Order: sequence, then C-alpha cells, then structure tokens
Amino acid sequence: MLRTLYRIQTDSHRDTILDGIGAQLHGGRWNVRGRSLVYTATTPELCFLEYMVHLEGTPLSDLPPLILCEIEIPDESIVWLEAHQLPAGWNNPYATPIGLPQFADAQFRQHNTLCLALPSAVVPLTPSRNVLLDPRHPLQSKCRIIRIEPYPVDPRLPTATL
Repeated sequence: MLRTLYRIQTDSHRDTILDGIGAQLHGGRWNVRGRSLVYTATTPELCFLEYMVHLEGTPLSDLPPLILCEIEIPDESIVWLEAHQLPAGWNNPYATPIGLPQFADAQFRQHNTLCLALPSAVVPLTPSRNVLLDPRHPLQSKCRIIRIEPYPVDPRLPTATL
C-alpha cells in the first residue's frame, strides 16, 4: 500500500524536494546541521502551519512562490511515534531540547525505517502528523513525487509577530 505525504516549500527549490538540503544546511528540531532530512506531514494544512512558524515575522505577502508537493511512499516504511514516546520537552515552542536529533537518529536506526511520524509541536491536538523522511535510506528510491502545485496563500491570514 502507498501513503501520500505533503511538503510545502519555495518553488525555487523544486529540484531538491526529496534531498533534505535545507535541513542539512540549517538543522531543525529533529536533525543537526549536516544531517539531511525531509520534513513532511500527513496533511497540507499541517505543512503550512509548520512552515508559518519559521517565518520569523516575514509578512506572508513577502513570501516567494510556494509549492505543495505530494509525495507517495510505501505505507509500511513509516514508524508512528506518540507523544509519550518522545523525550521530555520535545514540544517546547521556544527551545529545542538537546538530544532530539540524536533521538530521531536512534529511532531511524532502531527501526531501520524510511520515515518517522511524530506529533506536531505547533498543533499538538491534531491527528495529523509530521513525518520525517530520511533521504539516505534505501527505500528513498521508492518515493515518488506525484504532484506539484502552486500553493496560494490567502491574504487574509495574519503574520504573527511578537
């Protein structure tokens, strides 16, 4: 069986959708700088909310063109983790606890899996999940981009600044 995952990113990086280069260059909640990882989600809505929290006050109207990527993967290549299985503080919105990238790497190794599905720190009560995809896993060759579409941003949405 196949499962569809979603990713929102800038159109200018369309040719690197499954490479994890952005995460490799900058690091993230679940990976250290230098480690490639593709951040996806089980729904487009969660993708967009996760994207928005990294805008750091950039007005939505100033964003470069975004695309929604639909990625098909083998369903059995995902390990689903629940909040109680994650390290304490994993969902802290202002600081990433030390050790989360090492935890994710250990989970990838322990389960020998292409993907880890995790709860969202941004929308903790949603049944949607963030899905980390390891572009170095042998099953990455089974991933297929099935559709890429422009992702319009509704101009009524505010850009949060604190």
